[in-house]
Amino acid sequence: MLAAAAALFVLQPGAGAQTDESGAVAGEARAWREGHEVAILRELRAFLALPNHASDAPAIRANAEHIVTLLQARGATARILEAGGSAPAVYGEIDTPGTDLTLMVYAHYDGQPVERALWRTDPFDPVLLSATHEAGGVPLDWDSLAAPVDPDARLYARSASDDKSPLIAVLAAIDALEAAGRPLAVDVKFFLEGEEEAGSPHLTQMLTAHRDLLDADIWLLADGPVDPRGDPRVMLGVRGVTRAELTVFGPARVLHSGHFGNVAPNPGARLAHLVASMRDENGRILIDGLDSPAQMSEAALAFLEDGAFDDAAMFAQAGIARPEWGEDARYGEAIAHPALNVLALSMGAQDGPATNAIQTEARATLGFRLTPGLPVETVREALAAHVRAQGYHLVEGEPTPQDRLVHDRLARLEFSEFGYAAAYTDPAHPLAARLIALADAASPEPLRVVPLLGGSLPLAPIQDVLGVPFVIVPMVNADNNQHAPNENLRIGNLWYGIELYAVILAGLGGEDGAPSR
Repeated sequence: MLAAAAALFVLQPGAGAQTDESGAVAGEARAWREGHEVAILRELRAFLALPNHASDAPAIRANAEHIVTLLQARGATARILEAGGSAPAVYGEIDTPGTDLTLMVYAHYDGQPVERALWRTDPFDPVLLSATHEAGGVPLDWDSLAAPVDPDARLYARSASDDKSPLIAVLAAIDALEAAGRPLAVDVKFFLEGEEEAGSPHLTQMLTAHRDLLDADIWLLADGPVDPRGDPRVMLGVRGVTRAELTVFGPARVLHSGHFGNVAPNPGARLAHLVASMRDENGRILIDGLDSPAQMSEAALAFLEDGAFDDAAMFAQAGIARPEWGEDARYGEAIAHPALNVLALSMGAQDGPATNAIQTEARATLGFRLTPGLPVETVREALAAHVRAQGYHLVEGEPTPQDRLVHDRLARLEFSEFGYAAAYTDPAHPLAARLIALADAASPEPLRVVPLLGGSLPLAPIQDVLGVPFVIVPMVNADNNQHAPNENLRIGNLWYGIELYAVILAGLGGEDGAPSR
């Protein structure tokens, strides 16, 4: 029954599928929230007051211990998880009698470092303003704060949007459902990470070490912003990423460009030709094996062409006359292909004027964005094969004198340890489709379904290690300044998040939400 409904929904995205049941749940959550707004905001304020830079081990542990108390206050069993040299993660679990379906809620509690001089207020002394700084917002006094709190008020603090507020919204949704006498429809687990902003270096190790605890039927990632148009959205995939530094070698020492021009190999010119051989002027990759589109279902690709992104606004804000991919190309069409970006070029003097000399080497930093079905190792192998095919002998370290005398073209490839594959959930998966439908039902505005983000997150281990689908269900405002000074949360988005997660927690299980495995 659910599969048929999923297929119908996939063909009709943004259908505004509000049901009487989901409307009742949202209304109950709203009524409870209206009576507890100040308490919710004060709980969030206390959480945000904890410094949380990923490299500050004592601060991260203090955050983890605080989260344990937040979960336990909702009747969850909770404890800290570690694996190897990881930062502490927090695991929690709430059992629901009568259901065999388990939902894993993921969020991260670590934050980007702050440059205090660039903030208008202390990033760890949360300030509530009546509006944004730019709109002339004035501070609201925490001690005299009273409901109703204006939904356009803004809360300023590091991690106000990325990513502490979604956890508070989920916990408030649980409180609201309990107050309404409405049981959770699923067993709920929590995995709250403390090193996401550091690239989740231990995520695979963590999932492997605690596989049994972290097993679930589907993961809900409470992270990221809603659509910039203000519409709700869900995201089903992210591109992967990897990086390489390519060095092309010239003569063994810097040479006079007059005496040796047309004689000694010019590493800058050769590097330019080599990079140009890798992609055409429209951004299409010319390296064999890296030129194929994403391996995604027709349903997912259809979403890319059906309003997933506000193309015109994105291009205008970025100052782009037309997409590099082509005159009539859509944003979704472009990101459904792997990308090769030239991130840096360097040769010779970096400060001051250039000299009339042929340099010994030139370097390019190449960044790749990977689509579903394209492993990191394939990118590395294909790039090395391409460089060799252009006549280059690849060396490790510096070329030896023998290398220079035997090989006309010398290069070195160094791959960053940082990198991971793309991750993607098919929108026709029964539980993913159910989550999409519930997110659609939680708002009167059209739901934007994004099957693939252009950016990257290290989510592949969820599927590689645990073999389960995930759906990203965000709630925060798009203009939240995440990772930047003056990060903020629009209060109305917090209220929306409470209703959104309440509808999901009350509606995901049941006959139509039965596990698919």
